[in-house]
Amino acid sequence: MEETKTLISHPYALLAVLMLVPVLFLNLEQWTRWRVFEYLPPVIWIFLFPIFLSSMKVIPTSSPMYDAFKAFAVPLFIILMLLDVDLRSTMRVALRSVGVLVAGAVAVVIGGMVAFFLFKGQLEPDAWRGFGALAGSWIGGTGNLAAVAEAVETPPTMMGVVVIADTFIFILYFPILFACKKWAKPFAKFTGVTQEDADRLDRAVGELKEKTNRVHYKDVLTLLGVGFLLIWLVGLLSERLPVIERAFTAKTWQILIMTTVALGLASTPLRKVPGTGALSMALVYTYLSMIGAQADIHQAAGAPYFLLAGIICIILHMALVVLAAKLFRIDVHLAAIASVACIGGAASAPVVAAYHRKELVPVAIILALVGYALGNYLGLAAAYGCRWML
Repeated sequence: MEETKTLISHPYALLAVLMLVPVLFLNLEQWTRWRVFEYLPPVIWIFLFPIFLSSMKVIPTSSPMYDAFKAFAVPLFIILMLLDVDLRSTMRVALRSVGVLVAGAVAVVIGGMVAFFLFKGQLEPDAWRGFGALAGSWIGGTGNLAAVAEAVETPPTMMGVVVIADTFIFILYFPILFACKKWAKPFAKFTGVTQEDADRLDRAVGELKEKTNRVHYKDVLTLLGVGFLLIWLVGLLSERLPVIERAFTAKTWQILIMTTVALGLASTPLRKVPGTGALSMALVYTYLSMIGAQADIHQAAGAPYFLLAGIICIILHMALVVLAAKLFRIDVHLAAIASVACIGGAASAPVVAAYHRKELVPVAIILALVGYALGNYLGLAAAYGCRWML
């Protein structure tokens, strides 16, 4: 067995390594402020470093621990992430921006399907799984990438290509989201934004309430207890639903049902329980590190086509965001925030918001959470849209 040939193979030691890899690079970024992290953010190092460790036979590329962890971690972080979605506040504060975000998300799905149609002759037969994961990543963030990848069973090696394409294209797009602040006046003239619109938004932002960051152990127990109960119940249900052409599996049903149930629970008192963000991101980063350990980039095929697909998605995304901004009459600041909330997720949206207008940071977080809610549905739609073209 491969596990006997690696320096670290015991499940506890292996899990410790894969949890400490994110800690290493997140702290390096915070402590050193190295410019390299501006171009290659910690998320890509969290994925790449385990590839190096597995290629050097420090950790194995396969282990029963990987499967055991993913079986509960993916549905659990979906629940935790979506419990933060306050749809009522979103509708009150940023309804028009949600329209722009949805338009940008649909553009990603269309772009992915167009790219797959153009390049399918040069891609592997199961490349549709990677395109779905890429769409999930650009409609919400890393959590959606992981959820969609698990739902359609994207191979770890293909995940490596997806993460690299995702990061490379976002590095090119991110500066545009900052530079567009200079276009505020002509953009407002183009979209028809009035001072009355700006004043209405300011009043709504001032009414937002943030969840407390103080976490008690009973909060952690509540979140984990409810999470594992839902995983069990949804698992029982998903196993009894029909499998469609070997692609729409019990795992796919589980992700879709879990997403829907979690959004429903977000309107209950569970949404007020603190600790959801920290727990969910801890699981997401460990999952990403684990996927890196299983990947072999040397065997990756179709990488240039994934990059081209990303360019097509971004171009269509920008075009639809601008058109939707005119339709919903919002300024360049909210358009940029809606765009980054879709493409970059919760990690990037507050950064762009703070640069444009600091008081819009809460709106950016809300929009990013809406992106999380959409990402699983639309990522799967992109995957199966590509699959039906075969």
